[in-house]
Amino acid sequence: MRRNAKEIYNPYSVLILHNVMSDWTSADIEAAEQAVTRMKYGLTSLGMEVTSIPVRRDIEGALRGFDPKECIIFNWCEGLDGEPNAYDAIPPILERLGFMYTGSDAWCLNITEDKVATKEILRRHRIPTPQAAVYSRPARNGWVRFPALVKPATEHCSLGITRDSVVDNSDELRKRVEFVLDTYHCKALVEDFIDGPEYNVSLWGNERLDVLPLSLIDYSVFPDYHDRLCSYDAKWDPASEAYLLTSVRCPAPVEDELRRRIENVCRRTQRSLRVRDYGRVDLRVRDGIPYVVDVNSNPDITMEGGFARSARAAGYDYGQTIAHILELASARYAVPAQIPEREMVMA
Repeated sequence: MRRNAKEIYNPYSVLILHNVMSDWTSADIEAAEQAVTRMKYGLTSLGMEVTSIPVRRDIEGALRGFDPKECIIFNWCEGLDGEPNAYDAIPPILERLGFMYTGSDAWCLNITEDKVATKEILRRHRIPTPQAAVYSRPARNGWVRFPALVKPATEHCSLGITRDSVVDNSDELRKRVEFVLDTYHCKALVEDFIDGPEYNVSLWGNERLDVLPLSLIDYSVFPDYHDRLCSYDAKWDPASEAYLLTSVRCPAPVEDELRRRIENVCRRTQRSLRVRDYGRVDLRVRDGIPYVVDVNSNPDITMEGGFARSARAAGYDYGQTIAHILELASARYAVPAQIPEREMVMA
């Protein structure tokens, strides 16, 4: 679906709340500024009034002078200066100040940051996810399913995931668990490694959840299954072989029956974890069964990111994508009834 009109009626000013970290390099700062500029341009081209607000730690001070009754915040903060993964620290401040904001609340952001807690909820709701065990010390612990994938339990963006994360025996398992414990100072999560197609599934909505066109990560170029995973390099290092060789197909070629299974699993996943407005579920398929391997609340929303890619495949340009997320958020706060419906047409 896509919008028919260029301008979108919005009774609120939009505040883009985004991070600036003291340990960023000049390249980091430039990339962040470019991303915010693109978002701001996309929204202003639709007729919206937009202000970007960089924050380190003093969110309340940064928002001083803005009226919560007149503004809605696009929450693009991934933490606080010195606490880069503290996603869940932002919503309570915004709620205390009375601001409307996009995305998930602190509970969801905290749970989905913790892969072990996420798995527990998925299992409770009988949602397929790879068999797993948690390690707080480098021991074999009776694990017998190989190959297995070893990753930090509380990191994100594939940090700590390389081809060495796929282990084939107990000795390799123990060594990799030890590496994770020593390097990332968190528990190690060991999972059954599913050597099958990997899909990134973007969804948006609240009462109604719409699934955007699926993305398939194509690992067919890699003959060795140790390389068939979305590693940190494959995501973030343009100079790496993994980055250069890994490709994404969107819309993904997938049979209707499997698509229905994937969409059903992803909708159940979003609801079980109370993901709001927009999210992404990553899964792998084996023997026709979609297994959830990661859940991303407040996922990457840059123009180059997976969510925007799927939205483009559905007919939304970048500004329209961000505007629709703002609409979904404002609807949760009982937007006045006189706001007209936006006409939507099939792409």
